[in-house]
Amino acid sequence: MKRALNFFLACGHFLLRSRVLRSLPVIVKIDISPICNIQCVVCVHAKPGEDEKLKDQVFKSDQKMKVEQFRHIIDELKEETCAVSLYHLGDPFIHPDLDEMCLIAKEAGLNVHISSNFSFKFSDERIASIVNSGTTHLTVCVDGLSQEKYERTRVGGKIDLVLSNLASICNYKREHSLTYPIIEVQYLKFQHNVDELEKAYEIFESLGVDKVTDFWGHLHTYVDLDPERTTVYGPMKNKLIARCFWPYFSMLIKYDGEVLPCCMHRMGDAYAKSQNLPIMGNVFQTPIRELWNSHAYQQSRRMVTNPQSVNSDPELKDNFCNDCRIIFDTNVNEILKEGHQFTVEESFSHQTES
Repeated sequence: MKRALNFFLACGHFLLRSRVLRSLPVIVKIDISPICNIQCVVCVHAKPGEDEKLKDQVFKSDQKMKVEQFRHIIDELKEETCAVSLYHLGDPFIHPDLDEMCLIAKEAGLNVHISSNFSFKFSDERIASIVNSGTTHLTVCVDGLSQEKYERTRVGGKIDLVLSNLASICNYKREHSLTYPIIEVQYLKFQHNVDELEKAYEIFESLGVDKVTDFWGHLHTYVDLDPERTTVYGPMKNKLIARCFWPYFSMLIKYDGEVLPCCMHRMGDAYAKSQNLPIMGNVFQTPIRELWNSHAYQQSRRMVTNPQSVNSDPELKDNFCNDCRIIFDTNVNEILKEGHQFTVEESFSHQTES
């Protein structure tokens, strides 16, 4: 009941363009670790080549949220938040306590979503643990069926491990007549792997995957969309409703407790050594409800409901949301590269050279 009330309160605040909310985030994204085991070409983990922003990324083995820190977050959210998503820039299976964290969230009544490249050597015991951890939705990313095509975007990944793990987890679910986790496969299409899509659907259906989605992948890196690499022409015109829902419905928490208002803007700054990242606060220092209505969050809500306000208030230029392509006119469309327009080699020659 409290979760339903929280959702409708959030909707009301969104429609009314409120700055101070009685609701809590409906969905919270928690980056339990930003570390990854592979180097996807679009990601901040990609081989940097001559890209100074990619060279500036810092990932260390100790960048992992502690279980008790995670439990603290869940205790604050469990009454009103509906779901947690336990990944952002890293692969959640890097974290040794992932299954325990999923169980903590599930026991608190939250839906739990994880997304992974799934290129890990999982034992039968680990497969069982994953299924029984309380995860309600597992997304597995597959960009091809043959190793040659798969590794052109999932650099360092092993497609045989991915498919083997998928088969094992589907078999375990079927043998134990389980509903959860819902197993979804995402097939990112590129010019080099689209010919394998039809066969992929057949294989996923035979394995017993619950859902398959396919869409064209991107062939620009996350850092290409950071503000310093785009041209900003000015704030967009105001609309009757907010241009972005994130400051009203969702929150991103990094492994160290730092809070960002979304997972799409300033992705190359989140773990950069010389980062200039305006955070909203830290959940290990400030209660989530207090942070959710902090001055920084109120300013973000002001910007998404009234982008033109940045012209009259210089303080807004220091807010995380400044220069975001959702509320500012930019040249981002000139930077975006879709898989149907470009090849991997055209886009990432510095990464694909042998």
